[in-house]
Amino acid sequence: MSLKLEIKHKYHPSPRLSANQVADYLDANATKRRNILRDAKFPPIILLIPYSDAKAALIGHFARNQAESQLDGRVQALRRKAGLPDISEFERRNCNLCIEAIESFQAAESKMKLNKLRFSRPGGHFPKLKISGVSVSVSIDLLTAKTDSKGTSAKGGAMLVFSKSGGPQKNMPARCKAISLLIFELLKDQGRPGEVYDPTMCMAIDVFKGIIYRAKSEQRQLWKTVGMSCDEVTRIWPSVPPPANYNGPPLPKSV
Repeated sequence: MSLKLEIKHKYHPSPRLSANQVADYLDANATKRRNILRDAKFPPIILLIPYSDAKAALIGHFARNQAESQLDGRVQALRRKAGLPDISEFERRNCNLCIEAIESFQAAESKMKLNKLRFSRPGGHFPKLKISGVSVSVSIDLLTAKTDSKGTSAKGGAMLVFSKSGGPQKNMPARCKAISLLIFELLKDQGRPGEVYDPTMCMAIDVFKGIIYRAKSEQRQLWKTVGMSCDEVTRIWPSVPPPANYNGPPLPKSV
């Protein structure tokens, strides 16, 4: 009797990346670029996402008008969860990372000067951003809005970015600048008639350091670099091999 193997990977025949993967790709060496494309082309079906609890807590914090007690309560809940005997080591480590992320944000929040902005949760998922043959998913965590003294309202979006100092993502400024640009380009591309999206309202928030990276009105060189990188991804994609432990849908002979 043959055993049925559990499918562990997906297979994406067409180029597709997340905004984080695009940002990582821009600053990566050849080996890391290949790994980014392999993980995007053959992603695991079950993906353990670090900082998920911290992200949920901070999204709620912003959307609820920055109620500090909500974050304190979430930290206490995470401490209790981390102390449970029956959770996995990944869950325990993730709880501790989330606690550290939230407390780092709390220590830096006052200097971020975001109290004049209104934050809200996106109503749904945004369509993919098409760049040089690549479908780019930009997961906007929060929508931003601000009304000036003349009553003119500007809108944007924000993404929370998590990376500890000295961790795998060392070039956070460049990474966050690319993410904020992708947020602006997505909103500008998908905006309804009459909606005004301000690049300075499109931001990537470095949670651990409490630094805001906003898009700029003139980022032609960075946008050109993104386009050239996506063009490279489109050309390389067909030749990216699966991981050694690939267990997913049957692949074309050309892969």
